[in-house]
Amino acid sequence: MICGTHAALGAALGHLAGRRLPAFLLGIASHLPADLVPHRDYELKQEIALLAGALAVVAARYGVGSPAWYGALGGALPDLETGLAMLQGRQDEARLHFPTHRGWHGAQRDESWSQLLLALAALALSAPRPRKGNPPPPG
Repeated sequence: MICGTHAALGAALGHLAGRRLPAFLLGIASHLPADLVPHRDYELKQEIALLAGALAVVAARYGVGSPAWYGALGGALPDLETGLAMLQGRQDEARLHFPTHRGWHGAQRDESWSQLLLALAALALSAPRPRKGNPPPPG
């Protein structure tokens, strides 16, 4: 799964969790089922750019330090070990720790539009809603 998609899923779960620690833990937990889905992975430079974009959207929408932010960080965290392995020039699954990075990973696909749709849907479903009794924000 694209690391930015992991961040978006984690952000959505974190927003729904409403508290930082559960948000972070849900983000990490969401990484496993997302990795099991057949998907396309990119090279490290592209993954970093996509993750930075996803984190920028989460920061602008929910704020740095919000439960959504912590969920996004948790969702992306397991891919840190993969990124570090790529920087070191090794792809040895035996040295990775996260379960889906040790051979349970979903099959590779050539398309990535499904991941983009999944990320957008996750963020849309968790959009902040005006509270009852309060007027909607201007604009």
